[in-house]
Amino acid sequence: MHLSGEKVFPTTPMETYQLLTDPSVITKAMPGLKSLEPESETRFKAQMEVGVAGIKGSYDGELEMADIAPGEHYRLLIKGEGSMGFLESDVTVTMTADGEGTKVTYDGEAKVGGKVAGVGQRMLSGVAKLLVNQFFNGVLKAAKQSD
Repeated sequence: MHLSGEKVFPTTPMETYQLLTDPSVITKAMPGLKSLEPESETRFKAQMEVGVAGIKGSYDGELEMADIAPGEHYRLLIKGEGSMGFLESDVTVTMTADGEGTKVTYDGEAKVGGKVAGVGQRMLSGVAKLLVNQFFNGVLKAAKQSD
């Protein structure tokens, strides 16, 4: 399923990049993320709990940042597996100066398989968009607090 959208942050592109890549901010902002343990500067072990239409599952996986240009863009790669199936995403996040702030755009693909995928693609797409929006709103809240 395709994921895309944009948000405007009240911070510079570099400050926005730092917020979007800070493990403590990511952990607070990403719905269902229980823990994020660094394996390197760009790779983390993650434990997630995600539910769709009453089907809730725990996933162990990893979050990795690739193709990094600080303050400009990076790719966010997420993989997880659990008893309810698997999830994968590959999303490019781009930051561009926008007045006194930064416009963040994201564009990519997500795949879900197993029992959780049986819920139906239309419902999953809506839930995925909701979770992504909650994540960016959480990071935006952190940006406003540091402002």
